[in-house]
Amino acid sequence: MSSGLMPLVRRWWWLLLAGALVGGVAAFVVASSATKTYQAEAKLLIGPVSGDYPTLQASGALGRTYAELAHSRRVVADAAHSEGIKLSRKELEDSVSATSNDVTRIVDLQARDQNPETAAKLAGAVAKQLIHLRANAPIEDVDPVDAIMRDPSLATLHRADLTRVRKAVLHALGSPNAGDIEMIEAPLPPQSAVSPRVGLLVVLGALAGLLIAGVFVLMREGAGGVPEEFDGFMLDEFPPSTNGVAHDEDLDPWAVEQAAGRE
Repeated sequence: MSSGLMPLVRRWWWLLLAGALVGGVAAFVVASSATKTYQAEAKLLIGPVSGDYPTLQASGALGRTYAELAHSRRVVADAAHSEGIKLSRKELEDSVSATSNDVTRIVDLQARDQNPETAAKLAGAVAKQLIHLRANAPIEDVDPVDAIMRDPSLATLHRADLTRVRKAVLHALGSPNAGDIEMIEAPLPPQSAVSPRVGLLVVLGALAGLLIAGVFVLMREGAGGVPEEFDGFMLDEFPPSTNGVAHDEDLDPWAVEQAAGRE
């Protein structure tokens, strides 16, 4: 098939190139005029830098909770209000996203806006809201070990027994600082937009223009009929006849003489 298409490419290369150029330029114009969106990023560490395995495991699990809280409507609304940022209902739901990693215990928080400065302010404000939630959490939520140790049923135990129970609970639940949160990378105003992706759109536009030009070439070649170098027989090579009898002027002279001699 490739050998059959090569003659078409050699004959119509200029049209194919023009189609790709027109498609790429059109995509560039549309992408350049579209509204740009910028994304700022902040990184938060959940739990201590180092610790025992239960503490680190609990910190990783709490990272998922913080990531969900980061893009909740209440947190985003409070963060935007603290910075004087006005967001629509849809922007409250879509402007902030966050992901967490159970191993590194790092929450990656992203905020998007049409203004790079506003995107950075929103990301920082959401991070501060998460830190504020941690600082104002009830003691039972911050230190579950102490909450368990204050249970009245443990009041009758001796001091040595209480120490062993606390050690076992601490080993099972981890240190109370498993839920600590700290900003390790503050957001900065982004230098480039994340959308629209101009380069990708230009490539797709060029491919679309090339495809359209290729379809036009195939249709043009298909409508051109049988080429002149066609080696097969043609119907007009046969002499026309009326009711199956050929006219004498259309017959070969030699064949006419032979037929007359036989008569």
